[in-house]
Amino acid sequence: MAKRIAIVDDEKKLRDTLTAYLTNEGYDTVEAEDGEEALKVVKTNPVDLILLDVMMPNKDGIETLREIRMHDRNMPVIMLTAKSEEIDKLLGLEMGADDYITKPFSLRELVARIKTVLRRSGPSSIELDEPDEILKRGPIEMNESTYEVKVNNELISLTPTEYKILITLARKPGRVFSRLQLLDLVMGEAYIHYERSIDTHVSNLRKKIEQDPAAPVYIHTVYGIGYRFGEKK
Repeated sequence: MAKRIAIVDDEKKLRDTLTAYLTNEGYDTVEAEDGEEALKVVKTNPVDLILLDVMMPNKDGIETLREIRMHDRNMPVIMLTAKSEEIDKLLGLEMGADDYITKPFSLRELVARIKTVLRRSGPSSIELDEPDEILKRGPIEMNESTYEVKVNNELISLTPTEYKILITLARKPGRVFSRLQLLDLVMGEAYIHYERSIDTHVSNLRKKIEQDPAAPVYIHTVYGIGYRFGEKK
């Protein structure tokens, strides 16, 4: 079954272009011209990923993303922005976006990003009779079959990118991963020019799994290099 993508942008010409190109690439699409319409479309049409413009009338992309995340922490979202300032991109990531791409963008690059985000958020291919793979690090429990994460037996909701970062670090406690290595392992080589976006995802992850995000026990910063998982036994 073809993946369905919601295209949310107030520019009709861009929506038409994206619809035609993505349809040709084998995707189904639905459209919305602003945030209010997007929320209605997503509620009535099961979608696999949302392309969400930042600057829109009535309800902008950041506010729309905030409302989406209140109801669905796992929905893959790629922000579309005409702004080049890093702070605008980081704000979207802080709100739970999985990626962003700056206008004008290559349609081929956009499709590559879509495939990468969908691959990160998709279910793992396992046999039905294979037992769940549980990875435990202190009070953190990660189910690699269901993508569920619990801290002190409480279910924690992570975005696909946050989950991938956590599981990558937790599998190799003590090993230092550079930002570039994490980008390659978690998001793919197409993201090598967005090295600092890892910092925002890690910051969001710490807020969810650390008792005190300002003094992390599990995900440690190795200054000038990247991150490592410090297992607490």
